[in-house]
Amino acid sequence: MGTTDKLTSLPLLQQVISKVQFDDQRREVVAELCFSADFPAFAGHFPGQPVLPAVIQLAVVRSLAADLLERSLEPVKTKRLKFKGMVGPGDLVQVRVEIKKEEDNWLASFKLAHDGKAVSSGAIIFREKA
Repeated sequence: MGTTDKLTSLPLLQQVISKVQFDDQRREVVAELCFSADFPAFAGHFPGQPVLPAVIQLAVVRSLAADLLERSLEPVKTKRLKFKGMVGPGDLVQVRVEIKKEEDNWLASFKLAHDGKAVSSGAIIFREKA
């Protein structure tokens, strides 16, 4: 298991991660994140009731996958995306990303949870950036 030393692909993520474990052999990363009220993604989304945008959740998955593989990745396709809950300022979010090689691409299956309940889940197919 690794530590936050591997977090390099998205510097903004380092501000919100409270714990991260990389398992290179199993190609899995587990992290805990907490987004403060002044996190830039909350601005304007939505005034009076800030919610972490889905695109930021997907960016977290990409970043953690890239750091685990120590490769620069770009998304090709999403599969089975489900957004079942909301993440607000101060919420502690658990993220699990499992990665498998599929031909020339990488399949990253993920789940974000808050208080033991799924917030979002799905899979993203990535290719290595040239």
